[in-house]
Amino acid sequence: MKGAFKMDYSNGMTVVIGNEGFYAQGELRDQAITLPVSDSELQRFLESNGLVTPMHEETYIADFPDGAPFDHPEIFAHATAEQMNMLAQQLKMADPDDLDKVEEWIDNFHTPKNITQLMNLVEQADLIEKVDFEHTDGDTPEENYAFYVLDENPKLKESIEAAGIAIDYKRTGYDRSIIDEVTLTNSGFFVNSGEAPNMSKYSPDELKELIGEEYDRQDDKGFFNDEQVGLSDMMGALRDAAEHGHDARDNAQSHDFDAR
Repeated sequence: MKGAFKMDYSNGMTVVIGNEGFYAQGELRDQAITLPVSDSELQRFLESNGLVTPMHEETYIADFPDGAPFDHPEIFAHATAEQMNMLAQQLKMADPDDLDKVEEWIDNFHTPKNITQLMNLVEQADLIEKVDFEHTDGDTPEENYAFYVLDENPKLKESIEAAGIAIDYKRTGYDRSIIDEVTLTNSGFFVNSGEAPNMSKYSPDELKELIGEEYDRQDDKGFFNDEQVGLSDMMGALRDAAEHGHDARDNAQSHDFDAR
């Protein structure tokens, strides 16, 4: 069972951008834009709508017409237009399954305090170990975890049934979750052992380099065009091709080393 991911960022996100200086002077200036765009396009948008002037350069995010990313608007209380554009670039490139894990991580562990911490978390989504329940027949996450444990240990299940012991699935699931060091959710569980995402790993400048350069590279190659294959499909095809090439090399080596 997959998690209930709430938003699709493949087509970008709409935000309302305002200017801090004008707002402090009692003048409300804001305008909606769908991000991501290139840095130059964002700058033209800000200047043409009077959201950035030589005397008023600081922007803020006034609203999310379609809802704040990950349903946590407080993360973006001090975000600028440039930071929001960078996040939109990152989310557009990300694997939806990774974003699903990030959303549940935020809901079950630590909510990022700002947009920089959020981008750090998304950048390290591969470190989040999440297992989804295949069956959710129980009424609670603890019961579903007990079903999972017994499915993974058929001999244990057989021995319990042979002994005629009535299983308290909720208590069993709770106890095993403590022993196994996992955090339960409605759809599955997080593995707590091992390396966890560090929300302070990359500085804003490092994130800009990591995200901006990769977005520009993909944009230049037309990966975001409607006629192009989806990014996740493309990455899957590249992985398959690499695995096929690896298998072909292994076969060639095992059958005739001198054939090279």
